[in-house]
Amino acid sequence: MSERSWPDPRQWVGDAPYPWPAAAWLKHGDSHVACYTVVAAGHALDAAGRSVIEIELADARGAVAGWLLADSGEDWLRPGVYVGVRGTITLAGGRTLVDIAEIAPVRVGLDDLTLFLPHTAADLDVLEAELNRLIGSVADAGLRAVLEHLLASDTEIGRGFRLAPAATRNHHACLGGLFEHTVSVARLCDFAAAHYGDAIDRDLLIAGALLHDIGKVREIGARAGFPYTDEGRLLGHILLGLRMTGDAARETGLAPDTRLLLEHLIASHQGRFEWQSPRQPSTIEAVVLHHIDDLDAKVDHVRAVLDTVEAGWTARDRSLGRELLRHSPDGRGAARPGQAVTAAQSSPPPTKKTRKTRKRPKKKKTARKTMKKAKRATSERAAAPPKPADVTGREAARPPIIEPGMPGFIDTDTLDLFEQQ
Repeated sequence: MSERSWPDPRQWVGDAPYPWPAAAWLKHGDSHVACYTVVAAGHALDAAGRSVIEIELADARGAVAGWLLADSGEDWLRPGVYVGVRGTITLAGGRTLVDIAEIAPVRVGLDDLTLFLPHTAADLDVLEAELNRLIGSVADAGLRAVLEHLLASDTEIGRGFRLAPAATRNHHACLGGLFEHTVSVARLCDFAAAHYGDAIDRDLLIAGALLHDIGKVREIGARAGFPYTDEGRLLGHILLGLRMTGDAARETGLAPDTRLLLEHLIASHQGRFEWQSPRQPSTIEAVVLHHIDDLDAKVDHVRAVLDTVEAGWTARDRSLGRELLRHSPDGRGAARPGQAVTAAQSSPPPTKKTRKTRKRPKKKKTARKTMKKAKRATSERAAAPPKPADVTGREAARPPIIEPGMPGFIDTDTLDLFEQQ
């Protein structure tokens, strides 16, 4: 079957809900018809000694694990491929899994990519205006020149900055996440500078806030699963950011002493050696930036966890190591301690099991390391539940974040992956 004859996501889903519900919203035994991107796949043996494929899948709402019986025709199943799946939801070890009965490639165009890649819900025009305001407010001409050199919207780095995720999971792990996170951190630093007054060099702090994660433009790929690039794995965003900022400083003629202080902000913003920070914060601006960066990341993660319930307690979040209480759901009154958890979105009606559920497979010792890593990285972040209309129709229009022709940052090679064989 040629690529042209593959179904698109809507054709694959057919009479089932479209867009499909997140697997995490469904119950054990529910039928599940959906489309995903393959993040990783590896062979294993189940309890009966049968060969199975363990697979990590992702769509715009996050990642989910699945598995299916292996056969001789699964060689096409590899990272980056878009697939349609039909199967049954199972729960094992507190994790949601998809017991896959049928899997096949689907045809995905640019208009459908937002179904597969999570993207910021922030207003991009508002972010752009705030970024321009912050850059323009930097009085130091040298620092402002560096910011304009790296963050201008008409440069490759600037375009990548507006598209890139801020992380692979937990916080701002979405297209445009780096843009949203950076502007938020810079705004909070602006408030801190006004609060603490002359004790802080505001220009330096704002510049550091806007550039602290610039290396993530090259560290994380803006494609399915948000994988680390080769240079991201080998160097990391801090070293990449130092290199990018150093190059910009040389080209714009930034004073050496100012450059050193700016680079220290980038080098120390992670705060701790155990968090892969090359240096601990050693200036007042660096201390402020580290704590605000950490605060913004944690608040975004907490908000995402709270959005998995309408009221009451969430499930235990592995990253936070605790459950969270949503006590005031959207201003509709307060839930009190002891209130039962209320699901944020009801499951679709179909609950008929398509076949007998198999036991969770045991992994071979030789299972691919990429699969292990992908499982550890299974996103616990659940996106905010869609409006009721989302179950039967497309989401409301939002400012486009993916545009055809964006150089180097959207991997559209997988759209014609099979034609290359």
